[in-house]
Amino acid sequence: MLHQKISALEKRRLQSQPLPTGIAPYTSSSFFKTQSPNSKPKAKRWDHRFSLDTQKQNASILKAAARTEDTTRIITLGTGRPASELYPWSSMIMRGKEGSCGRSEKNLPMSCSAGESAYDLSLALNYGYAAGSPQILRFITEHVELIHEPPYDDWECSLTCGTTSAIDAALRMFCNRGDWVLVEEYTYSGTIAAVKAQGLNVLGVKMDARGLVPEDLDVKLRAWNPSKGKKPFVLYTIPSGQNPTGTTQDTERRKAIYEVAEKHDIYIIEDDPYYFLQLGDNTRDDSSIKTSIDEYVESLPVSYLSLDVSGRVMRLETTSKILAPGLRCGWMTASSQIVDKFLAHTENSTCFPSGPSQVMLYKLLDETWGHEGFLKWLGQLSFQYRTRRNILLDACQRFLPSDICTWTVPSEGMFLWINLDLRQHPEARLKCSPHDYSAIEDRIFADAKQKGVLVSKGSWFAANKHRPYGVSFRLTFAAAAQDDLDEAIERFGETLQ
Repeated sequence: MLHQKISALEKRRLQSQPLPTGIAPYTSSSFFKTQSPNSKPKAKRWDHRFSLDTQKQNASILKAAARTEDTTRIITLGTGRPASELYPWSSMIMRGKEGSCGRSEKNLPMSCSAGESAYDLSLALNYGYAAGSPQILRFITEHVELIHEPPYDDWECSLTCGTTSAIDAALRMFCNRGDWVLVEEYTYSGTIAAVKAQGLNVLGVKMDARGLVPEDLDVKLRAWNPSKGKKPFVLYTIPSGQNPTGTTQDTERRKAIYEVAEKHDIYIIEDDPYYFLQLGDNTRDDSSIKTSIDEYVESLPVSYLSLDVSGRVMRLETTSKILAPGLRCGWMTASSQIVDKFLAHTENSTCFPSGPSQVMLYKLLDETWGHEGFLKWLGQLSFQYRTRRNILLDACQRFLPSDICTWTVPSEGMFLWINLDLRQHPEARLKCSPHDYSAIEDRIFADAKQKGVLVSKGSWFAANKHRPYGVSFRLTFAAAAQDDLDEAIERFGETLQ
């Protein structure tokens, strides 16, 4: 089935128009996705939810003036671009791995030169279009359609300068100072910081082993007190391998949350950097087990984007966890109206994603791997992280005190969330105050660091700072060398005795 879909994409490419050319050419996902007139609904409009900033935000005047689908015949005296013949670089030479993520030493040569027809380096080094170059936007659009198949008609993709930048733009698009943003009760600390930096408030929603609890989301919205300000209408969620807790929302949970969003007219920011890191529930040594590409794709969760019938989801994806964070590239998918507003924000802030990074992505993903090779890479990457997770879990079983520590096996991502029951801890009284919990958390963190192991405090990720029970720590099995994981947990365990 997957091979048939990829073959259909390749056939459509052969029948499509040539890619837009020239400096910063206008491009759109509508050039590359499957056309399905009248067979899918249109997204709803979001004018009533846009912030004052977004209502006033317009695309760059200079960029709009230069916009044309064919820039090859334009002699420009109007834009302040440097002469490309004066750039000090004429080529890029790279070596990339095969799409297998194994320990193979085989490297594949890739290069890009000024004047090259497939991807002219002089264009990549010039100012670019906010949505990205046609070469890589085409691949990303095909990839999104292949994996998610958005069920409404007018969806589009845009490259981003990484998810951190995209989240900042998304918040500015919808929120005014004093507004509230709904998040999981534990969430990425960078998002909490971004929300507060814009003068916004965070409202944590309860979680369980399956992630955000839709019933609590509904209760909080139905019982909203207007004296606190405008009723929240933006939900930020990390549904897969959640940071920091490692939980993954199953399909039933996502459908229930989407239903609450429809009921209260909530806009969902789906931040899903760990989506492709599939670890499974098997914690035994399965180093000999390999999964096919079809099996890997079938194991991927149902995304909010694939459930979105009304265009109320902005899905954010990134290269940071699956290729390299230094690329500072990602992509977002949303309705055409939302993408247009996002591009207006981009043109007046970060301008466009890095040209050299886009070259690296194109040469690797499109020219070298293709869609099948990319998915093969993601499947093998998941296999590598599954091995690391299992090593960490085995060490936790041996070195962490079972009367104090509990955890849930993460089926996706790169985090293990350790809960400490301080009622069983020798330092704690039966009834501890939040101050006591904080002091114990500080002591454990400092002791662990002194013993040579760095962990993350759970309090850093708390949306609601008051926590009636316990202390938590986030551990990652991705960063440390595989051979060091066992020793790291042994050292951490010593701080809990």
